[in-house]
Amino acid sequence: MIFMIYFISYYDHSNVEMFHPQFKMIGRCLKTYCVRNIDSIILFKNRLRFKSSGSRERAESSLIDYLEVSIRGGKGGVGCASIQKMVRNKSKPDGADGGDGGSVLLKTSRSRLDFSHIPSEVIGISGGAGGSKNKTGERGGDLVVTIPVGSIIGCQQSQKPLVEVNTEDELFLAARGGRGGRGNRSIAGQMYGYDRYFCREKEEGEEGQLSMLYLEMKTIADIGLVGLPNAGKSSLLRAISGAQPKIASYPFTTLRPHIGVIHYDGYYRVRMADIPGLIEGSSLGRGLGFSFLKHIERCKSLLYVVDMSNTDCEPIQTIRILEKELEAYSMGMTENIVGIVANKIDLLHGPNSIVELARAFPQYPVMPISALEQRNIVAVRNVLEPYKYLFVHDQSEDDIIVQNS
Repeated sequence: MIFMIYFISYYDHSNVEMFHPQFKMIGRCLKTYCVRNIDSIILFKNRLRFKSSGSRERAESSLIDYLEVSIRGGKGGVGCASIQKMVRNKSKPDGADGGDGGSVLLKTSRSRLDFSHIPSEVIGISGGAGGSKNKTGERGGDLVVTIPVGSIIGCQQSQKPLVEVNTEDELFLAARGGRGGRGNRSIAGQMYGYDRYFCREKEEGEEGQLSMLYLEMKTIADIGLVGLPNAGKSSLLRAISGAQPKIASYPFTTLRPHIGVIHYDGYYRVRMADIPGLIEGSSLGRGLGFSFLKHIERCKSLLYVVDMSNTDCEPIQTIRILEKELEAYSMGMTENIVGIVANKIDLLHGPNSIVELARAFPQYPVMPISALEQRNIVAVRNVLEPYKYLFVHDQSEDDIIVQNS
């Protein structure tokens, strides 16, 4: 059954009555199911697309903070050509117009963290076909796609931003639905003479508006983890938030940012981002280069993560490299630093390096931890507690919902 619904929704879930007339009632039931469960169907199609394309990164919990998306409004329903027979061999056209296609709206929501739930192509709901006996086709419901608060919506062609949405429940009309086609009743009203009573012309519905947009997050997290490759950022995120980023012993294990949520009492929370590793020369494009630094720029505050067991680069030298690269990319970025996490103390033989690090940077609190053994993680939680905010999730909110009008 689910594959039949997927097949119908893939092509045109509003014209399921094109099958044999005996299955007209079944087609209407499937149409109703598709309209009421369009969000589940779209997400089901996305999962199939992920598996078929072999792209596992997007299907995982990695952060998508920039997305280019094609949005098309729903197509208008086709008009009906029908002749009503009357007494004394008279007749008149009674084919009604098709319904207008549904529009696609973007709505801000604080429960959304990124754009990973949005497919690269969104198509609105088509309008229903017109019927005989002057039965106008059903209007397609509006698709409402939720996006994070603080998103920037721009045009792909010009690469210029159109609007920045910064408030909760703010709506943006992404694509209008097409107008429904006229039936022979409407067309016959513009005719004269004998042809008026035997008009069998009808119109196809108009295509919906096509919008090629890009979505960009202005802020991806409250706290961003900054450090050299293999500093233990992913291990820290896993230990403090329960997120499941990939962990390995080779550099650049993290290729996309991962988001973890640190929960506090009373529905308070802090969003933490695991950013890909920085190397010397990133501000000039080396390593992951500018893509990494853009992720850093979208974090409200930053935490340095230093590998205390690294003998090739001393902790103080590591901080100097990070400061240099951040300032070279954007002046004043180091003003967002809130502390230094001295990781991998389980491999440290003495506390001297920690003391030297604290003396070299007295303006930052230094937190010695072992993310692998989960030692002293509570110190990081306490430092980040002032950045928490109240969050109440609306359990009734979906990623993509339908508004029937």
